[in-house]
Amino acid sequence: MGVTAPIAATLAPGRYSVAWRTAAADAHGTSGRFAFVVMADSTPAVAPVGARDTIDLKTVVATGANAPIQSGGDSGFSSSVRWAELVAAITLIGAVMFRLFTLPRADWPAAGAADVSERLRRLSGAVLVLLMIAAATRFRATLDLLTLSGPNATGLSTMMPVNPGWLFLFVGGVVVGIGFIWARSARAGWMLMGLGVAAICLGEALTGHAGSMPRQVSLSVAADVAHFLAAGGWIGGLACLVMCGLPALRALDTVLRDVGAARLIRAYHRSAVQCVVVVVASALIAAWLRLNALSDLWTTDYGSMLFRKIVFVLIVIAFGVYHWRTAVIPDWDSKTAGRFRRTAIIELLVGAVVLAFTALLVSTALPNHP
Repeated sequence: MGVTAPIAATLAPGRYSVAWRTAAADAHGTSGRFAFVVMADSTPAVAPVGARDTIDLKTVVATGANAPIQSGGDSGFSSSVRWAELVAAITLIGAVMFRLFTLPRADWPAAGAADVSERLRRLSGAVLVLLMIAAATRFRATLDLLTLSGPNATGLSTMMPVNPGWLFLFVGGVVVGIGFIWARSARAGWMLMGLGVAAICLGEALTGHAGSMPRQVSLSVAADVAHFLAAGGWIGGLACLVMCGLPALRALDTVLRDVGAARLIRAYHRSAVQCVVVVVASALIAAWLRLNALSDLWTTDYGSMLFRKIVFVLIVIAFGVYHWRTAVIPDWDSKTAGRFRRTAIIELLVGAVVLAFTALLVSTALPNHP
């Protein structure tokens, strides 16, 4: 979409720079600048626009006479808010998948399983609140960037079309909330939470890069949804194991604690391996769609950020292999428990770094597509 803005006065000869800030097609804040030169004969010569300034924008233009383009201003959105949203979403997904798939495989006594379930439910409620606050902050920032400014602007009535992914995200949050209440007394509540989580994942994909791809949009969104769900089952599941599963061992008889811990760890490991396969497969599909060539990994900002994320993902996988050798295969005892807790916490910290790079990635412009 082209943008024009009248200039109130004649420009003196010289070089000028124009800075802009708006919302890109994927609803993320984006900005850039370009330069032009006014020659001595008053004939302007526009400098070529760089690759980073060729994003297809739904740009905001002031409507008053001789009013310059208004800056989007400080929207309040930052990568830290996006990181908090991702941490909350991944943990929520992990809690739901842990309750529906991992815990039944562990074959715990009813009292112990009920304790784990209630701990997971409380954790889900806390991270759901964080997720909705972070998502609302991001949504407000998007509105600030999409709303027209100028003397004739009337707020929401002049707003550019809003990405429908927001509807899935917030409706999914409501569904999870209803399931959260129901889950206290029935497993069906957790299944309802699963439906809500799927909607949240779809909303996250549509309000990210996947929803604005110039080609293969459906495949891109599907890959992102699968990536979210699998990452939640893997990293979020590990967080739930450490924060909810292992502490609930106290609800078991002393003679059953080592056996219960071993069963829970092995049940989680089976699910995690399946999730890792999906994470890798969906990541390869996303990279194929978003990168023009392998060289983009070291020649573009997006590729460079992706490469760093890959390095930390490999570190997390290495921790998984270590846990398989030291906690899954051997017989479980008190020393195993202490060692696993320490290394699992380190793995979660590295996973938080991966999510930090993800937050930066979704705020970085994709390499230009041909």
